[in-house]
Amino acid sequence: MAKNIKKAIVQPLPVFMVGTYCEDGTPDVMNAAWAGQCGPENVAITFALNRQTLKNIENNKEFTVAYATKDTLEIADYFGLVSASKTPDKVERTGVTVKKAENVNAPIVEEFPITLECELMDMHQVVPDRCLVVGKVINAVVDDEFVDEEGNVDTEAIEFISYDGNTKNYRVLGDVAGKAFNAELLKSGRF
Repeated sequence: MAKNIKKAIVQPLPVFMVGTYCEDGTPDVMNAAWAGQCGPENVAITFALNRQTLKNIENNKEFTVAYATKDTLEIADYFGLVSASKTPDKVERTGVTVKKAENVNAPIVEEFPITLECELMDMHQVVPDRCLVVGKVINAVVDDEFVDEEGNVDTEAIEFISYDGNTKNYRVLGDVAGKAFNAELLKSGRF
């Protein structure tokens, strides 16, 4: 027996930290859980129309996207609770280390192990109170400890978190469940 619960349950949702500069050059970082990848080189993020970060992206046309992790959960949650329009020094208050990205005019918070440098591709209102931003990833900055000699990222060691909108919790992404795009499955004759 199934129940109708009238909720949108989409899992997992990455917890993206969107980094921009305000008009005065102050770094801003926002927690954006309504986001994901929308092509091999693109990310899509949905913002409420009144967000300072959205205004910054519209002005600068560039931004960074960092992944929140189990180790950075408290900082990430703070960035989601506090608005830069009301607390302009919110990034400074956390004590994180901020540097300018090499390829875009946006900040990188060094405590986050992976940061994507993005250029704005598209921005438009999709529902009455939300704007969809699509960025092209032009570079990824990854902490040395998580990259092997071939450039592969140890995503298990990073302990990415996802947002569970159903229970309003963060969850650590877990173990490998199986190989993706496994040609051996087709050869098995099971289907």
